[in-house]
Amino acid sequence: MSHFLFIASDYKPKPGGIAAYIDNLARGLIQLGNRVRVLAVVPPDDKNRIKFLEDYEEWVSPFPAVCGERPQNWLGNWCVSLLEILRCRLPSTRHLLERTPLFRSSSNSISRFRQILAKEKPDIVIFGHLDLDLYPFALAVLEHRVPFGLIAHDAEVCRRPSRINDMARRGLMLKEAAWIAANSNHTRGLLEMWRMPSDKITIVHPPIAAKAIQESAKSVPRDRRDSYNLITICRLVDNKGIDIVLRALKILDQQGIRCRYVVAGDGVERSRLEMLVDALGIRDRVQFTGLIADETKWSLLHDADVFVMPSRVNLQHQHEGFGLAFIEAAAFGVPGVGSTGGGIPEAVIHGETGLLVPEESPEKLAEALQFLYDNPEKRKQMGRVGMERARSQFSPIAIAAHFQNEVSKRTFKNIETARDREAPRGHERIQGTVRALLGRLSAR
Repeated sequence: MSHFLFIASDYKPKPGGIAAYIDNLARGLIQLGNRVRVLAVVPPDDKNRIKFLEDYEEWVSPFPAVCGERPQNWLGNWCVSLLEILRCRLPSTRHLLERTPLFRSSSNSISRFRQILAKEKPDIVIFGHLDLDLYPFALAVLEHRVPFGLIAHDAEVCRRPSRINDMARRGLMLKEAAWIAANSNHTRGLLEMWRMPSDKITIVHPPIAAKAIQESAKSVPRDRRDSYNLITICRLVDNKGIDIVLRALKILDQQGIRCRYVVAGDGVERSRLEMLVDALGIRDRVQFTGLIADETKWSLLHDADVFVMPSRVNLQHQHEGFGLAFIEAAAFGVPGVGSTGGGIPEAVIHGETGLLVPEESPEKLAEALQFLYDNPEKRKQMGRVGMERARSQFSPIAIAAHFQNEVSKRTFKNIETARDREAPRGHERIQGTVRALLGRLSAR
């Protein structure tokens, strides 16, 4: 039995795959007999979320925290960026910097976190995702000499041109981690841009909720041709590709295929998508439900024929690092149609549990949806294969067992390897960072 301490700012009651991944993994680890504590980082003024977390599970605790406040003027912002780099690179400066007015807003939270570490004495700390605001907590974990790892989901781990202080904070959390669990091979590829040892990265797909498996057991085979029910359950953001589905629906409508399309979820793109529905003249085919409770989600999946989400990849923004929603739908015997972008090809096995189409192609998407409409037996077969795969390979306990095995193999081995490799070059690395920063400033 191990003692795992999770820390994450993207956690229940937030919707989405990251929060679900952390919650379901924690539950699986508990089922395996481990001790688990989840610290859900929340803004101190978010009273509703704090109340929810206090009543949620006994092993979950809200952690109200101020992660840092930046000056609004250019010079002050630049000074904080420089000090953040020093804070990451020079351990001797950390406690001194935390006493300055620039870092005082977050020092209280870090002090309380150190107290929790001292009291809990976890075997492993897990950052549920890479949140740059949480880098001071990683520094605190390093000072306590507790091994930590993190779960990588998508573009948040990408090495891309950005502010130097962002690179320093992201690099600190990735390179000092004893292990990193990528949710797909696509995300692993993003991590490899950092040139880390390959054995430090492992693939751990996200688990679906045990409740989804229980509810899906009530599903009965769908045998009808009077309607063709499509569904998407997600945040309504650009990268999900819902606009592509709407354009594909227009093509199917012109071919006489009457579809009913349910879009469950909410987000910044909803008004734009509703305007597109009206412009395409398919208002009677599309229903926007807004945010839904789990019970409603199970009911919608019971009634669905195909789950569709042709996501597009944009490395500058969060995208589909895996596609947990496809697995959740598969548990109900619903085949998926997605794009070849991101990690979706690991969630949907083309020709076996669904179909994959190129990104940004309403025409190809319409062809795939028409194929499944014209071939109901093939659709049912894909549903059966997907159902068996989802229930057997993606349950919380199955994923947790794999996670625990992979983490135990890497934790202490990679800590010692990293220390041996980095210690002789520590001062050279710091000096090089400072020289690079000064070089950029003089170039301006």
